[in-house]
Parts: sequence; structure tokens; C-alpha cells
Amino acid sequence: MTDNTNVNDVINPITALAFVKDQSGTVRLLLAGEGPYLKVFEDGSGRLIAIKRVFGAQAIHGIFAIAALNDHDGDRDGVTELLFWGGRCVRLGLIRYGPVIGSVAGPLRVEIELKEELKLDDWILSGCFNPVVSELDEPEWSKSRWHNAVVLTAHNVAYGICQDKDQQSIVKRIVAGPDSMLYSAHIEWTEPGRCLVASGTVFGEVLLWSFTDTAIRRDAVSSASSQLHHRFTGHEGSVFGVRISPDLWEQGFGDVRRLLASCSDDRTIRLWDILDPETSETIPGRRSQHVESSTPSADKGHKSTSSTDCVAMIMGHASRIWDVRFLISDHGTAVLSFGEDSTTQVWELTRDQSRLDPFRSNVLLLSHKHTYAYHSGKSIWANALVQQLNGAQTVCTGGADGRIVKYDVHDEHKCTDGQVSTSKWTMQDIAVQLDENEMSFGDNAAVSVPSPTKTLCEHVFDALVGTWSIEREIKSALLTSPSGTFSGEAQFNSRPSTALEFDKEYLYIENGKFITDQGLTFTATRRYVYRYERASDLISAWFVKSDDNVVVDYLFHEIRLDDINNLSTHDSLHANEVIKATSYHLCVKDHYTPSYVLHLMGGHLQDWKLAYGVKGPQKDYVAEAIYARNENTFHPNNDEKLPTTLEEKKPSEQISLDRQFKDDSLRSYVFLTDRSFLVTTAQGRVLVGSLLSSAGYRPETEQGGVDPSAVEWKLAGQYDALRSSSLVARAVGSNFILLGGHDGTISFYNRSIDRILPMMHLKRKLAFIYAQKVRFGPPEIQAHFVLVVCLGMPIAYMYEISYNDLHDRDVARQPIKLTLPALFVVTSACYLSRLRLWVLGSRNGVVTIYNEATAQHDFMLEPCNIVADVHGPETITVIHCLSDHDKNQPSLVLTAGRDGHYAVHEITISTRILSEEVPGTLHTVHRSTPPFGPNIEGAALDRQTQELIIWGFRSKQFVVWNASMDIETMNVDCGGAHRNWCYSPHNDGSNGGTFVWTKASVCYVHSQANASHRVLSSGGHGREIKAMAISPILMMHDGAKAQYIATGAEDTTIRIWSYLGQKDESGSAFRCLGTFRKHTTGIQQLRWSADGSLLFSAAGCEEVFVWRVQPVPFLGIGAVCEAVCPKVTNDGDLRVMDFAIAEVLRCPKRENNPTEKCYVVNVGKAPYLFQ
Repeated sequence: MTDNTNVNDVINPITALAFVKDQSGTVRLLLAGEGPYLKVFEDGSGRLIAIKRVFGAQAIHGIFAIAALNDHDGDRDGVTELLFWGGRCVRLGLIRYGPVIGSVAGPLRVEIELKEELKLDDWILSGCFNPVVSELDEPEWSKSRWHNAVVLTAHNVAYGICQDKDQQSIVKRIVAGPDSMLYSAHIEWTEPGRCLVASGTVFGEVLLWSFTDTAIRRDAVSSASSQLHHRFTGHEGSVFGVRISPDLWEQGFGDVRRLLASCSDDRTIRLWDILDPETSETIPGRRSQHVESSTPSADKGHKSTSSTDCVAMIMGHASRIWDVRFLISDHGTAVLSFGEDSTTQVWELTRDQSRLDPFRSNVLLLSHKHTYAYHSGKSIWANALVQQLNGAQTVCTGGADGRIVKYDVHDEHKCTDGQVSTSKWTMQDIAVQLDENEMSFGDNAAVSVPSPTKTLCEHVFDALVGTWSIEREIKSALLTSPSGTFSGEAQFNSRPSTALEFDKEYLYIENGKFITDQGLTFTATRRYVYRYERASDLISAWFVKSDDNVVVDYLFHEIRLDDINNLSTHDSLHANEVIKATSYHLCVKDHYTPSYVLHLMGGHLQDWKLAYGVKGPQKDYVAEAIYARNENTFHPNNDEKLPTTLEEKKPSEQISLDRQFKDDSLRSYVFLTDRSFLVTTAQGRVLVGSLLSSAGYRPETEQGGVDPSAVEWKLAGQYDALRSSSLVARAVGSNFILLGGHDGTISFYNRSIDRILPMMHLKRKLAFIYAQKVRFGPPEIQAHFVLVVCLGMPIAYMYEISYNDLHDRDVARQPIKLTLPALFVVTSACYLSRLRLWVLGSRNGVVTIYNEATAQHDFMLEPCNIVADVHGPETITVIHCLSDHDKNQPSLVLTAGRDGHYAVHEITISTRILSEEVPGTLHTVHRSTPPFGPNIEGAALDRQTQELIIWGFRSKQFVVWNASMDIETMNVDCGGAHRNWCYSPHNDGSNGGTFVWTKASVCYVHSQANASHRVLSSGGHGREIKAMAISPILMMHDGAKAQYIATGAEDTTIRIWSYLGQKDESGSAFRCLGTFRKHTTGIQQLRWSADGSLLFSAAGCEEVFVWRVQPVPFLGIGAVCEAVCPKVTNDGDLRVMDFAIAEVLRCPKRENNPTEKCYVVNVGKAPYLFQ
């Protein structure tokens, strides 16, 4: 077979990987075997720099690289010797690399030299070089010395490969090990001339044997001898992978010096203790390390080592495990496993203190630490592991999907390369840092005082709550109205506001006895309602209806404090102060003139007086009442004092921040920027955390603890309204931060002055807040729409808010009121400013669309369209605007729900459907299921790359998914979705981000500068491709022509490809535009419609789907499953291997809409009509 095929046009499974280091230990290259081809990637940039065909027809199954002596032809470039094997083929090679002449920052120059291809009579399972170069007798060979190589075959026979004096490769049988059929093997040179071999058999045994050999020469006869050391049993299936560990003397495993790891068809990983037979001694209480000479049939009398001598065992993966590797670092030992389920799993290896044997100190414990799921389909076939100079452990894997990914295996909460780190913070940790930063505000926060943003009038209103004793004297000028005294008790009982415009409300109840001047005694009672409105800073008293004494009837009078401007400043309050207020009320024909006098002592409301004169046709009296705090009645605000200066607090009263924060807990998170976040606590504190470096790197201290300086904390304030529960939201398109309190208070955080400023009060508990920047004006002015929903209210309120970089803000007094459908609980929202449309999502999967232009004169806005089952009956968690600025482009909105799907919809103000005008239409152009869920919680477009990023939860992991590239970029084990959390992508094209969450009352901050892994080759399907269809040539909206290739595979996915005609950076001429997931079995057939707008697919279980395919911005290709053909049989278990489709030109269903097309789909004997 000639080497004429262009490998760029082929996507094959990756079957071999190896790193190449230079003489300094720096990793320079990554070698990948893809089919019979060798691909060479530059390690730093990940660029493909060379392709070379190694075998004529055989795929490469293994690559071994060793740094060569730099005397090959006197070359000063990096030189590495290579050993390739695959099937029965084996080949030696040489790779030279160095900078391009005249270039400093360009790609490396690579030259690959291959020796002749050799073939053995058996399948090759493993190979390696002898690290000691052969000493050749002939002097003329000294300029080109090669390492000897050894390979092992499936019948446990070792062969040697070397160069003769004519630089020709020769192969010679060295020795045969124990007679067995193998599925796996690993060769390790322990010393010059001695090789240790681990073999995994078809029958579940693990063999450990060794052989010694003299130098291999062309004319030499091998004098090798083999010895069997162990025959381990215990696996219940074929052994697919074995690996011998390096020396573990410094890892703290007692007398264990070396381990053998094995993995099997039974999904278990087992570790076996293997002492070097030449240096080991008999240990009391354990089997003697007897060494028995063997030939292929000389081991029959050897005693097997039973499964009870397995020092560690664990079951993992969802299916078979193909290979294992040891990961040794300064922080411990771990085992990596690579499985048929396309995952890499990390298992920490420690001593099991609970199972220590008095005669053995090597009982170990494997525990799961992490899972890396970066491949699709089935099986990771190749892997490579290397330790970088900075200590990072880099893993590269290749799978049946043709994808090559590279990533670092990190220790928990430890960053080795400055790219990824996780820190954790308790409330005590935060308090310690605030104390160190001398945050004196914390001392003030320890005092139980109302929010410092309250006015004097509001403080007076708050001080009225509770029980007061009352003495009232009434002097009447008319004989028809008796004079006398009243003694009793008055209560100001707080209750939720019964009117939207008022912020706080009391039900005033007065009970006592009235004694006239003539000595008559009466039981007397009266009731009012006192209200406070923050917008006007006014207290008002109201009559209640006489039939129930609870419901508000009409206004009694308003209370205005005299000289309030002079008394509202905190520093102007003195130890003793008198505040006066007057009012007036006309009740039919009677004139009321109330007056209040409030006595402040040391900042406390000690007592107060209320007097009013009444004059009318039948009334003429003066009533004067004195209210004093009832000392015998508990009052929650007994110790509440009006705002004072910090200096009034005595040093003995100050409480350390550590004690103040002890009983506090973290609640709601929201990001201020990509690198800083705000968090509220249960006691109403507002904290701001900022990452101190771009990657959030947290170095460890010399004592091993976490450095507390990686996140800088500061206390922004403490507010009563945020106690117990709070809502926080960041405006879309800006850094405008809203905070909602349990009492309906809405404030915003101003970063420029580091303060939280009040905005509005809605009197009810808040259920939902959303904000979005709506227009662009001067840099110092920002305008936003704020959508607010109160608990139990059938209306959503939309306010327009403007503020500048200082603290001025302007709230539109009259909100637009969006009427919500019945049982509509708002869970998500977005605003399309160009179309002036509001789109709201609900808990029951319904989407409502509101056209702002249709608001009525009373500012009421009814939905112009209600769309049910957008995500079935599941909650719509995300509504995100993808495109709404260009009038030449469609307005696109993304929705995601708890059904595990996300969808992209085109929204129009109105459209004509079946000759009817439909306002506010929602047309779905793409629906897909990411490989996590069902909890999709957020989405965003990367500002630099315009790639779509979505995130959510899969079991206990938080997952970030790049939907445009169809790759996972972050995976954090946080415990699951039921916790407080927040995520912010970095929006710089790096696929990095920061994730903050609470777990067991601890705040965790995970930040990574880049994606969790690098994709060097995108690959394709993860299993066999069973169907392919090429679309007709399509005309795009911009006039360009396109043609697509659809492929379907046993991995149940459909992929749409475009042929680029030239290679991209990964060396492929194919680009995957989209991946569709809906089938539950392997795809068997694909067909395009004549116009290329529809794709028909068939699979097992009688699945026949019809997909509408079209280009979608940000995603490449979008697809929506428009129809599902009914089952042909009752059981529905047939595999549909083929079908026929035909367009029906004269279809009754086209009469009302001639633009629609009809198709007949014939599956077996059952034709179906599809419109």
C-alpha cells in the first residue's frame, strides 16, 4: 500500500500516545497513533506539526520513546528514539526536533526517520527500550549507537530488536515466560540486562516474572533465563491492564517497596505487593519470596499467590477497565484507571489504619478522588502520563472517538501550575481576616441597631412597636361630652403592609378604663392603623372598619416631624432631645389638630405625648395622653436606640468579630465582576470577596495550611432587611447589583463608594428579581429595567431605574404591571430591547411574552402570547438573550429547563400562521441535551469568542459545558445542586471561570484560568459509524453555498459535518457543526430531504425521527426533532435498517399553507404522512 492517502481527511480512533522529553526533562512533543499514522503535536501550543505513516495497513497500538544520545550524525537538535508496535508489526524510528532556522517563536521543526517494518508471528502487547545503550564491538558503529528494544507477545514470549552493523533492524526471540494466553503486559527494566515482566492473562491471572539477557548482537546467541515470582489470582474476568510501579520507599507504605496494579473485566482494580526477588528477605508471618526457575512449562509446581495477598482492591467505572497507571508525586500516590465508559478515574492510595495486620504493614486503601469524562462514546484506548518540571502531573488520553485531550491531575485545594485552585473559608476565617484588616464597621455591626440608611422618621416609627402604658386626660367644653381620665395599655402590633405603597404597618390596639369627673367608670377601647411610607418619609394614622376592627377604612391624619432636616443626621443627635410633630384632619364637620412630642434620652425613645383638640358643631374638647414604656412587658426593641456615633460605644461593650460571626452563616452569592463576588449572611451582613490573582491561586503555607490572603474579604455593611432570607441579582449587561430583603426592601450595591443604597420597598416578601441594562448613555449614567415579583402576587412590576457612579438614583414612580397567568410562578426572565419584548419563564414549563408597546393607560400589560410545554411541565431555569441588537439578524433567545434540555428560539413581534396574525411568536430552531443534567442553571455568550457556555449540575458535580465546541470545560465536585452557589465565566476566550458555593457551612472558591483540559484533536463518534448521508447543495441567507455530511453511529448520536477542503490546526479537514442526541439506540440509516431542510434518521427500537436542520448563530447547526414516527409493531423492538421518503406535491394539508411541504415515510409496510 502506498503512502498517498491524505490523513487529514480521516478520523480514526486514537490507539497510542507518548510524551517526548528533551535532555533537560522538558516535555517538548506529544506523539499520537491514529490508525497507521503518527501525529506529532507541539506540547506547549498543542499545534499539529507533523504527520508520518508508520505501518502500511496496521494501526499503531503502542509507542515507547527514549531520549537518544546527541551523537546521531553530530546533530545538536533534540533526538528521541521511538519504538512502535501494532498487531504483529514492530518498527524502530528516530525523531529530531528543533527551532526553525531564523525563527524564534514559531513551531518546532520535526524530522522523522523510520527503520524497516518488522513482523512477528504473534500479537505484540508491550514494548520498551533498554535504558543502557549496547556496547558494540566494531569501532565504526560508535557514531550511531542505538538502544536495544524488547517486545512481549500474546503468548508471553519476549523478543529483542536491535541494529546490526549495516544499520538494519533485526529481531530475535529472547525467552518465553510462563505458558499462558495474555490480554495485557508491562515490561520494566530493573537493572541493565534484567527485565521485570507483568502479564495479565485471559483467565484472570496476573503473572510476575523476569529474565536476564546478555547484549543482543547480530551474531550472538541469547543466553536468557526466566524466573516466575508470583502467580496472582482473584480477578473474576480477563485482565486487560497491568502496571508495575516505581520504587515506593519514600511514600510511607511500610515495607512495601513496589506494587503491581491490575484491572479486569470484573471492573476491579487490585494492587499486589512485589518485593524485588533479588534483594528481598523472608518477613516473619508472610510467605517466603521463593524464586523458581522456569521455562515455558517449568512453572507447574509453583504455588499460586491467592487473592488474600491482594493489598488493596476497589471496584470502579461503569464497565470494563482497560488500563491502569501509577501517579507518584510529592503529595502522595494515586492510581489512574482508564475504562470502557470513556472516563479516567483517580484513586488515592493510603495506608488502611483500620485493617493493619500485626504481621504485615502493607495493607493499603484505595479511595476515589476524581473522574475525568472528556471523551464520548465508548473506550479510552490510549494514555500517557508525564511529570512536568514544575511538578504538575499531565495526563493525555485518546479514545475511540478520535479525540485527544490533555489535562493536569491536581491535588485537592492545591495548585501546581497556577491555573486551577480551590480554597475554603469558614465564617471564623473571614472574621480573622477582617480583624487583621481593622474593619471597625464590624464593631458597629455587633450592636443590634436598625440599618444606618434609615431616616429619623422611620426610626421613630420602628421605636413605636410594642406595649406602652397610657394616661389620658380629656377636658370637654360641652355638657354632652363628659370630661375625665383614661388609664390603660396601648399596643403597636407589627403586621405585613396591606397596601403596596406603604413599607411598614402597625395595628394599634388600646384597652383600659375611662372614669368621668362624676365618678362613672366605663371600659374603653379603640383601634387605628399606623403606616410608614419610605418614598415620602411619612407616618400616617388610619381608621379601621367598625365591623371587624382590622381592615383599614380611611385616613385619620399624617404625622410630619418638625425640623426633620436638622435632626436626621446621626452626629446631630444629643443625649436628650425633644422631637415634635403636628398634623391636621377634617372629619366631615369636625376639625382635629393632633400634636406629638417625643422624648429622646440617650438616643432611646423613652416616652412621648399625644394631644389633639377637636372642634365641631357637636364636639369641643382637648385630649392629652402620655405614653410610657411598660417595664413589665417584654418588648423586642426595648434596647433599640436611634442612630448614634461610634464613639458612644464603650470599649467594654465591643465584641470581637470572631464572636460576632460565630453563629452566622453564608446565604446568597452574586458576582460583581469576573474576579469578585458579594455574599449575604443569615444575620444580614454583606461581604465582598475578591480574588487576589487572575487565576485565584492559593499557595500553601510552610505549615501546610491554606494561605488566607488568596481571597480578600471586606465587610460592606449589615442590614436588618437581609436577615434570615435575601435575594441577590446582577443585571444583565452591567455590574448593577440588586439585593432584596425579607420585608420587600430592594437596595443596590454601589461599588464606587462601596455602599448599599435603598431603592424601593414593596411591602411583601420578594419571590423573584431580574435586572437588565436597557440603553447606553453617558458613561456615568446607567439605565436598567428591574422586574420584581412578590410572593403570592399575580402581577410582576417592571421599574425603570437610573443611577450614576456616585450615589444618585432615580426610580420611576409608576411601574408597568405585567399580568401573570393563573398558577404562573416566575423562575426566569429576559428583555429584548430592540423588540421591546419581555419573556418570562415559569415553574410549570410555560413561557409568556409581553409587548411593552401595548401597555394600557393604567400601565397594565397583558401577555401577547402564552406558550406551554416549552420544556414539558418542568421548571424553566434559564432565559437568556443571544441576539437582539442587529435588525438584519434574527432575535434569538435561549431557554433551559429541568427536563435536561436547552433550546434556542427565534422571537418575532408577530408572524402569520395559517393566514392568522400571531403576536409574539416563539419559533424553536435548536433543541439539544448536554451530557449533564437535568439541572441546567445558567448560560452566557463568551464576549470574545461568541461561544455559548452553559452550566449546571450532574449528580454531585458542577459542570460547565461549551455548547459551541461540544466540550466540557469545568467539573467540580461540590455535593450537588441543593446549596447556595454562583458561577461567573471569565469571558476572555479562555473557557475559564470561578465557581463559589457553600457546603457544610463552608464557603468554597474554585477558580481556573483555562478550560479543565485542552483538546488537541476533536475527533468524532465514539463508536462504529453505521449511516452517512450527504445533503444537497444549500443556498445560505448570505448567498454562500453549503453542503453537509450527516453521520450516525452506535453511540446513538447524529453529527453534522462540513468539509473544509483544507486542514485546520488539529490536522483535520472535517469540522463538526453539531451533535444531536435523542435516539436511545445506535443509528442505522440517515436520509436528507430534497431541499436539505429535513434529515430523517432511523435506529433500533423502531425509532424514526424527523429533524429540521438549519444554521444557527453561535452553534453552527441547529436541529429540532419535528416528528416521531409511530411504532410498527406492538413491542416496538425492531431495528429499522432502512426506510423510504418521498415528497407529496398534492397534499390536503398544504391547502391552508402552501409553503409547507408534505412527506411520506415508508417504514416496512407502514407509510406515514409528515407535514
